[in-house]
Amino acid sequence: MQDLSGPLALVAKSGAALRLTAVDAAAEALGAHPGLSLADVRARAPDVRVMPADPAADAACLEGLAEACRRYSPALAVDPPDGIVLDMTGGAHLFGGDAALMADLRRRVTAAGFSLRIAIADTPGLAWAFARSSPEDVSIPLGEGAAQLADLSVAALRPPPDQVRFLQRLGLRRIGQIVDAPRSALARRLGTAFLDRLDEALGRRASPLAPKLEVLPHRAERRLLEPIAAEALVQRVILDLATDLAPRLEGEGKGARRFRLELFRLDGAIKWLEVGASRPLRDPAAVADLFRARLDGLNDGLEAEYGFDQLRLTALVLEPLIPLTADFVTGLAGRDAPADGFAALSDRLSARFGGEAVRRFVLRATYRRPEEAAITEALVRRASTPSKGTSTPPAQVEGAPLRPLRLFAPPQPIEVLADIPEGPPARFRWRRLARRIVCAEGPERIAPEWWRTDADDTVRDYYRLEDENGCRYWVFRQGLYGDASPPRWYLQGLFA
Repeated sequence: MQDLSGPLALVAKSGAALRLTAVDAAAEALGAHPGLSLADVRARAPDVRVMPADPAADAACLEGLAEACRRYSPALAVDPPDGIVLDMTGGAHLFGGDAALMADLRRRVTAAGFSLRIAIADTPGLAWAFARSSPEDVSIPLGEGAAQLADLSVAALRPPPDQVRFLQRLGLRRIGQIVDAPRSALARRLGTAFLDRLDEALGRRASPLAPKLEVLPHRAERRLLEPIAAEALVQRVILDLATDLAPRLEGEGKGARRFRLELFRLDGAIKWLEVGASRPLRDPAAVADLFRARLDGLNDGLEAEYGFDQLRLTALVLEPLIPLTADFVTGLAGRDAPADGFAALSDRLSARFGGEAVRRFVLRATYRRPEEAAITEALVRRASTPSKGTSTPPAQVEGAPLRPLRLFAPPQPIEVLADIPEGPPARFRWRRLARRIVCAEGPERIAPEWWRTDADDTVRDYYRLEDENGCRYWVFRQGLYGDASPPRWYLQGLFA
């Protein structure tokens, strides 16, 4: 794991040299800035650590952040490499005005670990200029953008660095100094792209931003001419909805791990049910069976009252699903993989009682504590996250497992009657009975992960012991001789 403390900068290859693409505040205070060559950084600020830039990851992160901002406006665009444009025309009052909107946006984005600068203006170009030039968030009143733009640096128009240096050599440092300059002379020396950026900021030209279209949910819907109340009819509509949804999932090569059914009652009430599966599904019959089990588990029934006139089925959690090849006997192809006995049982129990209520034991690989190697998880998880790791079977030495199958959690304290320093106990007492050891093997040292700072995460030395009656134990000594507190002995497990 790499230490990320201290000044940090990202570098990428530009031409034949490595140049900085981004710096944090600490690196900027030492004189580093984007565009500076790596050789110059080493000379000016040798304490600045550099890491390679990952433009693809940055773009994916920006896309995800833009989707999170869709709660403010459905009309938005991503402005790479670090900008998001929201069209809030006529919508700021829904959040309490411009100031309240900016405060809410800042609170949510900073809580996610990002820094930002917000500007509200008449045009995207004007907002871009103020967001990157103003020291704080700003809301420009309607119609006053052009006047306030005059005091900003020419760099706010996003020209290339060489054009900024050229204008500064001519003494043109503020936008107000070039607004009334002859356009033909500017176009001849700087090109038409510079004038386009100026017109975009002034609102004379539309900003070429591609809107980010919202991804439609995987959903099927039925509006009924007559309301239905019978459970059999509802199940029939569920099957029809699953049949409508299956082609889209199949076209994307995906299946759903969780479905939601919304039932719109005639009096305006909305009832919804969710079911989950232990594997991705898109087979309509399998989806309908899950909802059939869910409906059977309702204590109060559907509560249809006057009936439902609209039903909607949504696939919430999607995962890749590889179709099966055609079967020479049945001729079926593209169907969901058949569930084994445990998967089918998991789906039925989770649909009937709720996925979070039915749990199972799973193993995970951990070197911290053996008693934490087994955890419980829901039979059907609500998200598409993988299980928390699975451990390999116990190691074998000549057919004997190195780990017992039965562990005590927490470990049982034992009293050592005959202690051998830095060795296994010769006798110990557990549950008021003394045991005399005739065979011992070990030690096996298990230390905590280096990043953990828990008070009880001390070193453990494990021993496999056998007493005179043939019973085999797995014990450990917690702590080392010479520590401030004497070592303590515990019984971790019993071998079969």
